[in-house]
Amino acid sequence: MSGATGGTTPPSQQEIESWVIGFCRQLGLPVEDGESDFFSAGGTSLTAMRLIASAEERYGEEALPPEDLFEHSRLSQIAAVIGKNSGLVV
Repeated sequence: MSGATGGTTPPSQQEIESWVIGFCRQLGLPVEDGESDFFSAGGTSLTAMRLIASAEERYGEEALPPEDLFEHSRLSQIAAVIGKNSGLVV
């Protein structure tokens, strides 16, 4: 989990959601908030793979499996999946 905890307090759900929103904006997606949908905002299979790879680099392996992203594509849901799968948020 490179940079996820680093010996400090684990990130909150809100912090993970903020990261997801910020990363989607870096990808050029016009997202507004956690209620924005990744695919409705223009997310493609390529941008999905970039999000998945970055989530795994930041929060650990299997933090965001592709099937979870396709089933839960609202940004707040993506953040919840990352938190749950990484064990950072209960």
